[in-house]
Amino acid sequence: MDNGEREESERRYRRLIETSPAPINLFDASGEIIWGNDAVLDLLGLEIREELVGRSIFDFIHPEDEYTAQQELAEVVEEKRATGPTTMQLHRPDGDTRTIRVSTAPGRYHGRDIGQAVVVDITELEELRESLVAERQFVETALDTLQDVFYVIDPSGHLQRWNDTLLEVTGYDESEIEDLDVEDFFIEEHTDRVSRSITTAFAEGEDTLTATLLTKRGATVPFEFRKRRLLQDGEVAGLVGIGRDVSARQERERHLRIADRVLQHNMRNQLNIVQGAAMGLGEGLDGADRREIERITDATDRLLSIFDNHHRIVELLTERHYTEAIDAVELVASIGEQFDDEYPDACVEYELPEAALVSTVPALEQALQELVENALEHNDSRQPTVELAVEPGETEVEIHVRDDGPRIPEIEYRTKQHDEAGSPTFHSAGLGLWFVHWVVTRSGGTVTFAENDPAGNLITIALPAAQSRWR
Repeated sequence: MDNGEREESERRYRRLIETSPAPINLFDASGEIIWGNDAVLDLLGLEIREELVGRSIFDFIHPEDEYTAQQELAEVVEEKRATGPTTMQLHRPDGDTRTIRVSTAPGRYHGRDIGQAVVVDITELEELRESLVAERQFVETALDTLQDVFYVIDPSGHLQRWNDTLLEVTGYDESEIEDLDVEDFFIEEHTDRVSRSITTAFAEGEDTLTATLLTKRGATVPFEFRKRRLLQDGEVAGLVGIGRDVSARQERERHLRIADRVLQHNMRNQLNIVQGAAMGLGEGLDGADRREIERITDATDRLLSIFDNHHRIVELLTERHYTEAIDAVELVASIGEQFDDEYPDACVEYELPEAALVSTVPALEQALQELVENALEHNDSRQPTVELAVEPGETEVEIHVRDDGPRIPEIEYRTKQHDEAGSPTFHSAGLGLWFVHWVVTRSGGTVTFAENDPAGNLITIALPAAQSRWR
């Protein structure tokens, strides 16, 4: 190639690097910069090319990456071998540091060997990557902090991810868990149930299972596992769930059931004996003696009522009750008719729409009966009045029970609204309203108490509206 052709080739090469949007830098064997395009000036924050040409590339390389840059310089210029892409830190004259990825190749310029570097500024990309890494680390730390077991099951039914709690609970290490099937974590009697629960969650979107976990050391722990189907871009990616040790809960439930049996089969039976004996003694008596016997029988009636409500509450709290769609209008009308017959002197009024479906546990009927019966029993007027109303809404249905009797003492309902039942000042007369409270709470609703105008009480039960009876 003659001088003219060489000069033309170099002009074309120079025009190419000048117009390139990517920063391109030319340097000699010592690292002195021969040329850089406008994109290099922008990257370094320089205004004119004279601030660049003649300076060493090491003026702009972060000290931590200087050794790497020297190694690559020798490979490119002396050994004529391309390097990169290599990630480095670029130190600009204004003090800003940029993260770059450099690809360097050997070349010739004005008759001498040079290195030519194409630079990509990946600062924003690296910051995004670091942000994602930090976010992922935060999520993993949060999941490892959970006292519950967190897990992800892939579409083939194998454990894909888990938190440290699974290691602590089971006693297995990471490598051992990777080799285990999900069913291997449970006692043999429960493995089929575990498999069915996984299949159900994939098919229906979610499932809850209580099963006995078997640790590496052979210990057994009752766990409740909740899981939901995980979707990514509309495709099933697996199941994600939480496992919770329910040992303490089962012990509490066991204690409640034992206490309930003791009350029902011992104290209740003894009260029945007392009541029967008092009634026998009262035959043929009158005056003050008769009134004393009636006080005894009234007291035993109240205590027997407390035991009955206690039994219903224990059953509600310890047994699994599913919600179902019930027509509140039909239920309220039926209860009203029942008390029309039992209390002929009372006035039971209605304000009912055609229908209003609510999502509730079946014990709602007993709860409403409790409210109406209380309203009538505690009203000494010649014609006690109770008004039953149903007010449907888009997301919830309200059931109102109004009466014109004595006001309910605040202690009876304040403890339910402010969680004061465990305080020394709690002296409720009975458990009827507690039963109502738990029925509504188990149904996902709320109960509020207010004064009726001009007298009496207004109790409002708000329950989730149900779309279909066959929900």
